[in-house]
Amino acid sequence: MKRVSLSSAEIIASNQDLLTEILIRIPAKPLLKFKCVSKQWLSLISDPKFCIWHACHQRVPNPTPNALLLNNFYSSTPTFQFIPLIGDDSSSYSQAAVFDYLNVSPNYRLKIKNSCNGLILCMSIFYGCGFDDACSELKGIICNPTTKQFKTLSFPVPKFGNSKTYSSFYGLAFDPLKSHHYKIICLHVDYRVSKNPQIYLYSSRTNSWSFLQNSLEAPTLYGFVNGVFCNDAIHWCSYEQTTLYFDVNTESLKIMPMPPIFSTVNRFREMMYFGESRGRLHLAGIGRCFIFGFDVWEMASDYSGWSFLHRVSLHSMKRAFPKQKFDTFSILNVLLAEKEEELKVVISVDSISVSLNVFDGTLKMLSVLEPGLEFPAELGYEGHDAFQYFQSLVCV
Repeated sequence: MKRVSLSSAEIIASNQDLLTEILIRIPAKPLLKFKCVSKQWLSLISDPKFCIWHACHQRVPNPTPNALLLNNFYSSTPTFQFIPLIGDDSSSYSQAAVFDYLNVSPNYRLKIKNSCNGLILCMSIFYGCGFDDACSELKGIICNPTTKQFKTLSFPVPKFGNSKTYSSFYGLAFDPLKSHHYKIICLHVDYRVSKNPQIYLYSSRTNSWSFLQNSLEAPTLYGFVNGVFCNDAIHWCSYEQTTLYFDVNTESLKIMPMPPIFSTVNRFREMMYFGESRGRLHLAGIGRCFIFGFDVWEMASDYSGWSFLHRVSLHSMKRAFPKQKFDTFSILNVLLAEKEEELKVVISVDSISVSLNVFDGTLKMLSVLEPGLEFPAELGYEGHDAFQYFQSLVCV
């Protein structure tokens, strides 16, 4: 048998490939510490290409978020509630994520607007004229909470003259499986002037905003002003018969239907949650005659309509937590598992957050929630306060 000899360069390359295959299987946070092992490991783990490979490898087998981040009602400090979803951190049920590394001025208040596959879009709002975005000076911050990298953005000002009555709707689009670049969408709508939204699109590829022409009228968009990214599109919801979504590939607004039961014409239910899990778009709401639970709906992949997914009963939670007041519960997240019979929902009741398996009724205590600093504790947290967090090394 002929012996094959390898050059030093080939051996080094082979070792590098083997090391890469090992490291992309390790979660993001431990890798930050592994940078100290050697210059070779530091160079590899810091490489933007490796960061994307790592994000793709971690995203495919387990698209369940590591945690949820909750807006803390415009608290004066850049601190957000942290609800762990993966692992069992029994050291403390009360957890917080502090974004003090963003160096936000004390005169500004930080609010999460969107999250997408490891990146977080925050809004820094000048505290001088209340919480209305239209009358505050806005600064955007795109950040990776895992690596603490961030970038400050200036948001475009709408062309409505001197009008201060407009509403703004935002969205963040990032899919490491398709591109290492991200996009931010900003819709400005002044219903007193025109129902045609003004569309601005930011691309990390060009590091600039562009204005997009639009002739599509906007329905009255609901309180979930933070667009939900799902399958190359950013979605908003409405209490009208239709709502809007932004197709990232064609860079255009499109119409999608809303379930008739949530419309203002035939409003039998209250919408409590709007989000994404495993590439599927979900709505959840409570009916007037069904006060101890809620229904979950799922959008068809071709946007032909919504289908009823499951009716979730909270009776098991009421038995497990008899001291909690379930008239103030909120739906924070709907989580599809690999097997549909493992559908779970994350619910906030008074001062706790709980994961509920809707098929077998099993419960898991997740965290104790601190009340918002400037709001009564009984208001609790709403579905639009919760954002998915994925550990990631992707660069901003």
